[in-house]
Amino acid sequence: MRYLEIDIARGVAVILMLVFHSFFDAYYFGKIELSGVFWYYFPRFIGGMFIFISGYTLSVVRPDFGRLKKKVLKLAALAAIITAVTFAFVPDKVVVFGIIHFFTLATLIGYVFLKCPKIQLPAGIALFVIGLIFNQTRVDTGILVWLGLMPYNFSTLDYYPFLPWFGVFLIGMFFGNVVKPIGINLKVPLLPYLGRNSLKIYVVQHPVIILALHLLYGDVVQQILGI
Repeated sequence: MRYLEIDIARGVAVILMLVFHSFFDAYYFGKIELSGVFWYYFPRFIGGMFIFISGYTLSVVRPDFGRLKKKVLKLAALAAIITAVTFAFVPDKVVVFGIIHFFTLATLIGYVFLKCPKIQLPAGIALFVIGLIFNQTRVDTGILVWLGLMPYNFSTLDYYPFLPWFGVFLIGMFFGNVVKPIGINLKVPLLPYLGRNSLKIYVVQHPVIILALHLLYGDVVQQILGI
């Protein structure tokens, strides 16, 4: 069952995502400058919105394991493709644990927490704080990068480690237990559609943005192809 409130909230996050990635891609290809505190926290706020909404939705919908397994496998396949593509085109910034990788693991582990509603909020807060500490720590190995412990000189295009972000996911799950959607019936243009198709939009957004940038500046495709 779909809830319009959830689709609208996710639709807002999709619009913010498209805005940020338009600016980020223009920055990546050297067309504009992005600096300052806002551009550091803005994408993290957007990612946090998606993660909170995902945790909330998991608690509200409570899918059976068969349905959840199909979703996890689809996310895992997409995550592997993202890693492969970024390794091929930007090996110095390969995505080893981006937001799709995170959702793959968080969705699976979040399913376990469906049976433990009382610990969702305290565990979420604790894991978020631990993750903030982890993110300030540098280690000599890359095998724990998925957890939030980054090696020295680590660089990537997209990074949403399990900690602290699973804390946000659990907090979303907690709110899904205590604040239920009521199934409003509003005529809201576009937002519900964007929310229902957020994963598809995530997949196609960068090629579309890059094409738009190429039409605007005339040399973006050449930069990608190295010509």
